[in-house]
Amino acid sequence: MLDLALEIAAELIRRPSVTPEDGGCQDYIEALLQPYGFQRIRIDRGGVTNSIFLRQGERAGCLAFAGHTDVVPTGPLIDWPHDPFAAVVENGMLHGRGAQDMKGGIACWLAATMRLLRDGVPLPSMQLLITSDEEGESIDGTVHLVDHLQRQGMLPDAAVVGEPSSQHSVGDTVRRGRRGVLQIRIRFGGKQGHSAYPQDADNAIHRAIPALLRVIGLDWGKPAPGFPPTTCQITNLNGGTGASNVIPGHCDALLDIRYNPANTADEIESMIRKACNGVHVELKFDRVAEAFSTADGPFLDGVTRAIREAVGTEPRLDTGGGTSDGRFLAKAGVAVAEIGLTNSTIHQIGECVALEELAALSAIYATLIRDFEVNG
Repeated sequence: MLDLALEIAAELIRRPSVTPEDGGCQDYIEALLQPYGFQRIRIDRGGVTNSIFLRQGERAGCLAFAGHTDVVPTGPLIDWPHDPFAAVVENGMLHGRGAQDMKGGIACWLAATMRLLRDGVPLPSMQLLITSDEEGESIDGTVHLVDHLQRQGMLPDAAVVGEPSSQHSVGDTVRRGRRGVLQIRIRFGGKQGHSAYPQDADNAIHRAIPALLRVIGLDWGKPAPGFPPTTCQITNLNGGTGASNVIPGHCDALLDIRYNPANTADEIESMIRKACNGVHVELKFDRVAEAFSTADGPFLDGVTRAIREAVGTEPRLDTGGGTSDGRFLAKAGVAVAEIGLTNSTIHQIGECVALEELAALSAIYATLIRDFEVNG
């Protein structure tokens, strides 16, 4: 399957698709799948290309794959060893933006599916949920695909998200869930004035520092089983006019909180408000993502067996990392597992993937699809 996965990955990489652009990738996927009985449903929103590729199976059950064709910007082209959209193969590596995140993963799923169908293997019903909005704001993409499936009564029994989940070798890590994300903008108020006359001013930065120290010192408690602890990072802090003799009248802070299910967004908001009590502040809370976790059961057991059979690895079930579109499926009640390539070069200058990784992931996907059963 390597030759097929490599061919598809290279073709996808050659189609520039910096978020929210799709670059014709989903039209290419449609052309590949049409001879195998897949039907495409387009649900484009806000300039984002979204597709559901459907095939009625010969066996019971429905298995979905969720992925994205958009990629992050390349950064300075002069710093790349090869044109990021040329898909150069050199020394056993495929180079290009999206090689790991996640055109390579899509290619492996397509190659596995097409090979099984060519070999006449009876498959469950299948869905490919593909968006060009994952690397952007994620408001016009997968959330609308899942909404369509819910309204039509077509939710799958389980879903594989093809994000680059592996750490050192393909299959060593499976994301069974993710922490929630809460972002908070805080504006600390004061009164601008001359630094020589502090009695006539109120330094907003001086107001902010004790409050932010209380925030970063908050005790979030013991994490839920299987999850890393809740963390809070001050990612931006801005105040002042740039002049050395002007006391700032306001100071802005941006917080990024990654929380496990032992904490709730409501609880976190309350703790932040309490930490800022007594200070003139404006608070804006953005609940970016809810925490989720797929319970032990037949689906995760099947994922583990497929990895063990295909590459001989016993995967670690994990909930770390950032967010993914798996949260939209999980919220709808679908069992979700993220299984993908390694993530050693994602979002970096010179993104690339080893050809042996494409071969390994294709084998895992083929085994998982072949053996998928609703009840494990």
